[in-house]
Amino acid sequence: MRTLKTMQLALLVLIFGTFAVGQSSSKNASKSGVIYGSGCVEKAVENSCHILIDSKTGNTYNLLFSAKAPKSGTAIRFKGTVHNGMTTCMQGKPVNVASWKKENGIKCPAPAAPTH
Repeated sequence: MRTLKTMQLALLVLIFGTFAVGQSSSKNASKSGVIYGSGCVEKAVENSCHILIDSKTGNTYNLLFSAKAPKSGTAIRFKGTVHNGMTTCMQGKPVNVASWKKENGIKCPAPAAPTH
């Protein structure tokens, strides 16, 4: 009987522990689901995909722009929300960019030359 109670207690700890971990959010996401980040926009491996490695957290984001996207090698600050659903881009956490501005305090490397 004691083993059964121990197993039940362990199961409850596992369930609540998993729930607590699932509820935690990244440092850049607020409770409203808004994500802020800054860094250099780069072309991803897939065509027409844009990634950004956040200059403060190191998080990689797959930026989905509804309007004109900045050129590769541009330092930006962005605000967006987590993208729900599939994308063709396989790098980074997908984010629907709501707004962005050029960021003067970040020096970006020159975009890589195309290899043909």
